[in-house]
Amino acid sequence: MDEGKIIPTISSKNKIDPEKIKSKLLSPNPMRIKHITDILGALSENKITFASVMQLDRKKMRTLAEQGYVKLKHGRYDEARRVFEILCFVDHKNYFHHLALGGAYHKLRKYLDAAFQYTECLKYDPENTNALVNRGEIFLKHKNYKKAAEDFRSAIIIDQEGQDLFSNRARSLVIAIKRSLAREKGKKNVTLPQSPSRRRKIKPKVLMSPKARKKLQK
Repeated sequence: MDEGKIIPTISSKNKIDPEKIKSKLLSPNPMRIKHITDILGALSENKITFASVMQLDRKKMRTLAEQGYVKLKHGRYDEARRVFEILCFVDHKNYFHHLALGGAYHKLRKYLDAAFQYTECLKYDPENTNALVNRGEIFLKHKNYKKAAEDFRSAIIIDQEGQDLFSNRARSLVIAIKRSLAREKGKKNVTLPQSPSRRRKIKPKVLMSPKARKKLQK
């Protein structure tokens, strides 16, 4: 299937003339050169988005995000991933794009990429309980109980009244962490039987000295 049919393209508000852009970029005007340099510097430092530079149509970007979300909800995770990778590139300051891309990676079992996207989401929306709990679950899956507990605790603090779905999930996962730690502690306290080679070998009584025989009888 043609990928272009799966993922809609984002067009600009105004028609872009490539030759016009090229002439502006190559303009010897010092002020123009400084302007272009400032834009490229701001882009490289993530201070501005590609969408704002290119004046991309926000309404069309929202429509594309909605289409990607539908794909994600209906289990078309790889298609959703491609949609939100585009959106994260052109508009990296939108928390929802990172959250949705993290969700797609999570479902595709790309846990490192998912955790990174949840972290990016929290940069722009620090109280996003969805991102906190999802990232905490990844830490929990990989037995990083400390990091998982930190994320769950943050989600619980944000919603102390217990009305948020994700904060309530965090509460139940904290109980799961405690149980896992208790199980691991129990395993560590169990004394394993010695291997036959390490067991103390006892000589037959006939080969023992009188002193050793008396000791054994006691």
